[in-house]
Amino acid sequence: MSMKLQLTLDSPSVEDCLDLVLATRDYVDTVEVGYPLLVEEGLSLVHHVKHAFPKKTVLADVKIFHSGGYVARKCFERGADVVTVLGLASDETFRAVLDVAHEHGGSVVGDLAGTESPVARALELEVLGVGEVVVPSGLGVDGNELSEVADLGEQPTDDMPLRRLLDLNEQLSTTRTAVVGHIGLDNIDDVVAARPSTILVGRAIVAAQDPRASAAALKAHMR
Repeated sequence: MSMKLQLTLDSPSVEDCLDLVLATRDYVDTVEVGYPLLVEEGLSLVHHVKHAFPKKTVLADVKIFHSGGYVARKCFERGADVVTVLGLASDETFRAVLDVAHEHGGSVVGDLAGTESPVARALELEVLGVGEVVVPSGLGVDGNELSEVADLGEQPTDDMPLRRLLDLNEQLSTTRTAVVGHIGLDNIDDVVAARPSTILVGRAIVAAQDPRASAAALKAHMR
């Protein structure tokens, strides 16, 4: 299976989001409607993106923690193909979301950010039937990564970037891996070498002077 490029939308307007997808549609495999956008615009944005680009895989980054079946159903009814669930959520929540995803022909991604032991939790999610897990790259510093390091009692080290992704790829059998965080043309080759199934990119495409060219360049490295 070829490596997928996932575009993380964070533009404040529906029109800008649709323009970005239009510009990058030849290179982007999955369109992620980011959590901040969902807070701002609601699930209507998921509907707009799927309606405009029905052949694209649309991911709703709802970061489900509880009320899993209800939230997942609303997402799939609005056109989402994939929903995200926090790795911190209970197994019961994951089972509820997986059941609804199965009903709608959708899929589920487990977000491992903030989990005490990402690899151990990923192995548990694999047993539950979660198809993909996403892990922070460690390539940059933002609030989520700092809190994760603090939670684990670790200090940032030179070998931390992509370490957990490599560990996940070594130990998972059927569940695919995705990676997010400060990924761009300056480090895409290192990310590709770690063999994720999906690479999530936001700023490097969204804030580029030419988003289409940026997406094309990233995709070229992934091939």
